[in-house]
Amino acid sequence: MMEAPTYLGTDIAGLMHAARAEARRIVEANKGDMISDHKAILDRLEAAELITDDEVQTLLGLYKLGFEAGEGKADPQRAFFESREIYGKLAAGGKASPVALVVASAAVGSFEISVSPEGSTTVSIARVSYGSSLAGIGAGIGSLLGGPAGGVLGGAIGGLLGGIVDDKKGKK
Repeated sequence: MMEAPTYLGTDIAGLMHAARAEARRIVEANKGDMISDHKAILDRLEAAELITDDEVQTLLGLYKLGFEAGEGKADPQRAFFESREIYGKLAAGGKASPVALVVASAAVGSFEISVSPEGSTTVSIARVSYGSSLAGIGAGIGSLLGGPAGGVLGGAIGGLLGGIVDDKKGKK
């Protein structure tokens, strides 16, 4: 007899509710410090053995690049290219966990690139981007339901939801 995977019967609305509840819990625990929020998310992924300590440091650095660009403390275009370079090294290294790659990809995906009719390119990011944070939360919840594969799927869904939140809150 085949065992049913843990995620069998889990609905998207239930996953979304769990992600929102976990996000609220983390925000309340860190009293609005977004970098501490993201570190807490990454620490949980490390504790679940989905990412390594080195990946925690890399992913936190990626989050800080986007956060500072959104706050106007760094140039968004430069932050985008730095983020993309870090992601490229992580992906090409061949040792990164799938969950780390999903969270890193969400960090890079938090930037928006637009080209004007005249041909100039603009890079922007939401003042506080939720893409990589919700990717991390989604990965954590997904892994509880379906192991590493669930973590990758949950991370992708969380990153997508974070991008939607970013679009609603407006780009800077």
